[in-house]
Amino acid sequence: MADLISSWPNKLDAVPPKYCIPMHERPADPVQIGERIPVIDLGKAMGEERPVVVQELMKAFEEYGFFQVINHGVSDDLMKEAMKVYKEFFSLPAEEKASYAKDAANNTARGAATLYTSSAKHYDSEEHRYWRDVLEHSANLDGKDKVTWPDNPPRYREVIGSYSDEVRKLSKIILGLVAEGLGLEAGFFDKELGQRMLVNHYPACPDPSLTLGVGGHCDPNLITIIQQEVYGLQLLKDDKWIGVEPIPGAFVVNSGLPITVISNGKLASVAHRVVTNTTHSRTSIGTFICPDDIVVPAKALLGPDNPPRFKSFKWGEEFMPHYLSKKSVYHASLEPFKIDA
Repeated sequence: MADLISSWPNKLDAVPPKYCIPMHERPADPVQIGERIPVIDLGKAMGEERPVVVQELMKAFEEYGFFQVINHGVSDDLMKEAMKVYKEFFSLPAEEKASYAKDAANNTARGAATLYTSSAKHYDSEEHRYWRDVLEHSANLDGKDKVTWPDNPPRYREVIGSYSDEVRKLSKIILGLVAEGLGLEAGFFDKELGQRMLVNHYPACPDPSLTLGVGGHCDPNLITIIQQEVYGLQLLKDDKWIGVEPIPGAFVVNSGLPITVISNGKLASVAHRVVTNTTHSRTSIGTFICPDDIVVPAKALLGPDNPPRFKSFKWGEEFMPHYLSKKSVYHASLEPFKIDA
C-alpha cells in the first residue's frame, strides 16, 4: 500500500524529500485572495433573468474558466453531511483504508473505489509526489457501482448516493446553460454522461513552500463541480495565480478540455493547482462530469468562417491515455487532435 499521508503521524517537522517538488514548480510567493472569480445565482436561471445568467456564465467561462454558483438546489444539510462523511473516511485507521489502496491503477480504470496518494498510475515511478490522498470512484446513473463504494463510515453509500444524484442534476442545469450560451440545440448535453467522484484530502503541511497539494493542470472532463471549505485552490489567469475564495454553501465550477473541443475553441480550459497550509487540513469534493465516448466540435457552430479546429476522438480510448502522460503541460493533451489552419 502506498504511504497515505492521512495515516502519517499528526505532526511532521519537515516535508519528506520525495514530496519536495522542483524549484520551478514550487509556489514562489503566497497568493492572496484578491480578485474574486464570478459568482452566479442559479436561482435566477429558472425565471425571466435566465438570458442574463447565460451571459454571466459564458463570460465567466471565457474570462476565467471558473465561477462559483449559489442557489444551486443542493441543500446545505446534504453538502455538510457529505463533507462530514469524507472527513470521517480519511480519519479511519490505516489498516481499514488499506483495502481501497490496493492496485490503484487497475481499480481506477475499472471505476471501483480506490484510495491513493499523489497519483494512482504513476506513484511508484514519480520523481516527486504531491501532498494529497485521493479517494476516487465512479458514480453513474444506474447506481450499480455503489457496491464498490466504501461501506465505512456506515452512511457513506446512503449520503454520497444522494449527494451524487443532486450534483448530477446541478450539472445538467449548468450544461444546459452552456449549450444555450453556445447557441446549441436544447438537450445537446442530455446524454448519459459519465460521473466520477474524486475527493482530495490535503493534510496540514510543515512547509507549504516546498510542495503542492496538486500541480498545475487542466481537467480532462466536461465540467468539474467542487465543494470546498478551506482555501487552497488557485487558477492561472494572465500568467498569474489567483486564489479561489471558499464561499459557504457554494460550488466552484470549471470547464475541462473536452468543452474546448465541443465549443471549437471558444471556451478554454484553465490551469489550476492546490497549495497547502500549515494549520488546517483541506478536503475537497470533486464531481467530474465526463463526455460520452466521441468528442467532436458541435456541428451547429461550424461554417465557412469557423471551420473545425479539432478532429473527433474517442475520449476514453484515445484522449485519456495521452492526457495522463501530458497532464502537467496544460493544453498539450489536445495537440494531437488539432487541425492545422
